Amino acid sequence: MSILQDRAWKLKYTPDHGDFVKLLYEPMLECAVRYDRLTGYFSASALALAARGVEGLIRNGGRMRMVVGCTLDPPEIEAIQRGEELRAQVDRHLTAIPLMPTDPGTAKALELLAWMIAQGRLEVRVGVPCDAQRRPVPAEGLFHEKSGIVEDKTGDKIAFNGSLNETAAGWTKNWESLNVFTSWGEPKKTTISLVSGLTKPST
Repeated sequence: MSILQDRAWKLKYTPDHGDFVKLLYEPMLECAVRYDRLTGYFSASALALAARGVEGLIRNGGRMRMVVGCTLDPPEIEAIQRGEELRAQVDRHLTAIPLMPTDPGTAKALELLAWMIAQGRLEVRVGVPCDAQRRPVPAEGLFHEKSGIVEDKTGDKIAFNGSLNETAAGWTKNWESLNVFTSWGEPKKTTISLVSGLTKPST
């Protein structure tokens, strides 16, 4: 099993550095026994992108836990206040979104997602806006935190935050940036070129 200290990690990643999946996502998961993620949006295709890393996580006996953003409409809030279970309301809210695969790749991603949950390798919770008494309330915004922590078998950890959601577009298509922190010292520093806007490794 690889460990996190086997690799050199940068303080910051942008698309200037290359493919996020190959540079960061897969290598982290290959070392992981735990992956905790806060994300505004999630798609099963993100797991399929990092299949090699996910295989490593599973081989290591690891688990992934996520909190994903969700908002409820006023009628749903009123139903909750009438005594309906919050879980049932959230389930109905999410199942209203079509999940029929649109292509073979999506089908495989959904199969992987279902398998991980069934095997206890993935736990998903939904972040719902609440008041000070923890009662669900209507909100125009949503849970939009984007951060993660990966832990390996030695107890070392990598934490990251930035603009990236746990989606295929976030990891491969959008212009995103991630700041990286390690539990054992500073990752490799980067410098920013103000003229070109490109991020380059320091020398």
